[in-house]
Amino acid sequence: MKKLVIIDGNAIIHRAYHALPKTMTTRKGEPTNAVYGFITTLIKVLEDLKPDYIAASFDLAGPTFRHQTFKEYKATRIKADQELYDQIPRVKEIVEVMNIPIYEKQGYEADDCIGTIVEKIRNSNIEIRNKSEIRNSKKTMEQLNNETMIYIVSGDKDIYQLIDGKVKVYSLRKGLSQTQIVDHETIKKEYNLDPCDFIDLKALAGDASDNIPGVPGIGSKTATQLLQDFDTLEKLYEAIGKSASNCHPELDSGSKKNEIPDHPSRLRLAEAEVRNDKLAKIKPRILELLIKYKDQAFLSQKLATIHRDVPIKFSLEDAKWGEYDRNKLRILFEELGFQSLLRRFDDKNNDEAGMTNDEKMTKSEKNLKPEMEKEDQQLKLL
Repeated sequence: MKKLVIIDGNAIIHRAYHALPKTMTTRKGEPTNAVYGFITTLIKVLEDLKPDYIAASFDLAGPTFRHQTFKEYKATRIKADQELYDQIPRVKEIVEVMNIPIYEKQGYEADDCIGTIVEKIRNSNIEIRNKSEIRNSKKTMEQLNNETMIYIVSGDKDIYQLIDGKVKVYSLRKGLSQTQIVDHETIKKEYNLDPCDFIDLKALAGDASDNIPGVPGIGSKTATQLLQDFDTLEKLYEAIGKSASNCHPELDSGSKKNEIPDHPSRLRLAEAEVRNDKLAKIKPRILELLIKYKDQAFLSQKLATIHRDVPIKFSLEDAKWGEYDRNKLRILFEELGFQSLLRRFDDKNNDEAGMTNDEKMTKSEKNLKPEMEKEDQQLKLL
């Protein structure tokens, strides 16, 4: 089976920037800690996963459709250091030199572009299976090999909603060193939820980092229990609506089917006579919050959902990994002062120049030498 790796660019850059010393600079004073961390992460990914195809996606500056839906989206975030933003063009430059296609679209986030690529590959896999079934009732090994397994490299749990049998997340757990392959089984074991439940988890519990409101007063623990009992946000509210309507049919007169009464006294009457065992488990205060903030819950669900229909063109052929201009990459690394990376390309030239690796290292890299030596085996891939 072929492997496609998709890099969540901004997520890796942010993690790298905060994981490595901000004293890392070129001789001209250009900050490089995020760039260096991104590259070493990329090298580790290439070594661990050995992809057949690789692509990257980045956020673009400016509002997205989520800001148009909810103007307070991400409004509480503290703006990152300018030194971080200044390094993004450098990261993209390296990615392009390595012949890795970049997917981004104004008005959307990187997650949406990743979700769209996942959907395109999923449809392609389905087409392969359908053709296989037409030709033969049993899929041959060759046909199975034509299907594609996707690995999304990210440190963001938002991306978990995309996980399925052919999609896994190469998750950065701590800094840049600890990683984990997260699949459907991992999600079940760690959270007792399905990957798609992460959308409704945010719909109920909200997300402070993105300023997604959710239902005030409901945390992750309560939200998880509700999803375990009712499966989806829609089924939860359907059960609440039916219970209220069944207990007091007169409240439903002249109103839309399954509409939830929002008056507190009506709510208490509905609670008192609720017949559904699962609904009976919900504390009165939680039930009242669910009804009061129903619209906000569905708004949050919309904000948390990764779009899979971004108007981008994706081709596996364009993402084929392996061919890139090593000389251009060497020149770029020299400019950035990444001598530890250059050693993988040009040990022979270093020896001929009569300079040791330590002599060619910048001051900031010398300070990082112990950490860089740990990465040495990974750097051999380049």
